[in-house]
Amino acid sequence: MPDSPTMQSGRTFRKYLWWFLLGAACFSLSQPLLRIPLLGLVNHSVWFTMFSMLHPVPAVVAIGLSAGVFEEGFRFLCKRFLLRPAKCTMVQPLLFGLGHGGTEACLILIPLLLQGYAFWELQMALMERALAMLLHLSLTVVVWNGFQTGRRFRYLAAAIVLHGLVDSVLPLLAQRGMQVAFVELIFAGMVLCVGAYAIASRRLYLQGGTENEEKNEVL
Repeated sequence: MPDSPTMQSGRTFRKYLWWFLLGAACFSLSQPLLRIPLLGLVNHSVWFTMFSMLHPVPAVVAIGLSAGVFEEGFRFLCKRFLLRPAKCTMVQPLLFGLGHGGTEACLILIPLLLQGYAFWELQMALMERALAMLLHLSLTVVVWNGFQTGRRFRYLAAAIVLHGLVDSVLPLLAQRGMQVAFVELIFAGMVLCVGAYAIASRRLYLQGGTENEEKNEVL
């Protein structure tokens, strides 16, 4: 006996919620619980302090790449072991990326609001978070593309490099004295380039609703 429309809608909602929450958990584990504490230990070490003083650019690049390794690596692991089958609709990476980026935005913006800042005082921060959200969505698609094409590690490496590039170039530009507005414009340009690629990736994904994913899972 086929499921009723209500049962199908409920199952779809639970699946979508799971994807979103898994993205939120992925960010929480990869950044606040692992990378940030480890960076704190490294930054307080004598050898890294000396290294960053003698070689500031490689130090910034290393920190930027570490963000790519942790975040994209954990995205990859979530898709590999917790989200099957490999083939899916594009809704899956978008919801996962939304949970991932939304959690980061909340951790950054909520403390500012609790300190008494009004929304209109946080225009630059809100714009930056919106761009970061788009970047998270796009990078999730890049990682997922590897599962759609069977070239998982190649796309994982691409996502790590892209993430590391963004997290390295922007701090270096700011350190060189570039105005914040121009740094954000460059950030926006980088995000739009990755986003355009993500949109073009739609052809790699299953078309239609979750019933196509369920059929693929059976196969």
